Formats: sequence, structure tokens, C-alpha cells
Amino acid sequence: MTSHLPFAFPIRVPDDMLVEFGKFTGLRWNDTLSMEPFVCEALRNYMKPAPAVQQQAAAPSETGYQWKEVFLPDGTRLRTSFDHKQYFAMVAGAEIKYGEHAISPSCFANLYGSGNRNAWKSVWLRLPGSTEWLLADVCRSARKAAMARLMTGDATTANAKRDEA
Repeated sequence: MTSHLPFAFPIRVPDDMLVEFGKFTGLRWNDTLSMEPFVCEALRNYMKPAPAVQQQAAAPSETGYQWKEVFLPDGTRLRTSFDHKQYFAMVAGAEIKYGEHAISPSCFANLYGSGNRNAWKSVWLRLPGSTEWLLADVCRSARKAAMARLMTGDATTANAKRDEA
């Protein structure tokens, strides 16, 4: 690797990160010279902005999983974590699938750990066509607020005002 500077900058990388990087690249972690091109590539990729992804509007789904007030359309991703490890499930048809198993949100939230976790507080959702992860409890609160507006007639008033504009 050529440098325009007359000297190199040594950078300290923690041992555990070198071991992890070695496993990722298949290189021996104690041979840092052979890792240099991979480290440089990772830094360049980190600094290079990702190309903009064109999001297509997701077609409304008739199938999905009804979780109390919240409807999770087919293709919704679920994420939870325990002990710094993330776990993912997906809505397939009318079921939440974790691997080959159909499970409830509560079961998914409590697969690992003490079994006392509230799924609304520990499961994150990514709806089809979205890149954002939302806490399930936030989705539930928004749905409850929308239902309350609908029941009190605020939704009709808001729609009428919007249509007038």
C-alpha cells in the first residue's frame, strides 16, 4: 500500500476485536500485516456513503398476524436481543416464524433469559417496505391513539379538514 506520508500511523486495536476480525476474514489475528488491506477496505467502506435505495411502497397485505391492537402484515420482521445477541423472527402468512417454529410474540421475547420479559417492551418491528425498526409498544400506543380518535370522531373531522384544503 502506497502512502503520501513519510511515516505510518500505528493504531491500537483491542485484542478481542482482532480475534473477531480474524474469524470474519479467515486470517490469523496475530498477523496484523496480512489484515491491513482488509482493515483499510473496511475503513474506506465506512467512509463511503451508501447509495440511496429506492423504496417501493409496499402493497397492502391481507394476511398477517393480529397481535391484540396491532396488525403485523405478512413479511414484518421481529427483533429481540438477550445477552448482547440479536434474534430475528418473521411474519409468514398468519404466523410468526422463528426458524421452523410458529410462536407468539411473548414466546419470541422469552426464548432466552428469565422468561419474564414483556414482549411489547422487548420486541422491535420492521414493517414491510420500511427500513426503520420500531418498538412494539410504540406501535401499540400509536394504534390505540388512532382508534381513540376514530371512536371520538376526531378522525372524521381531521379527514374533512384535509379534504377541504
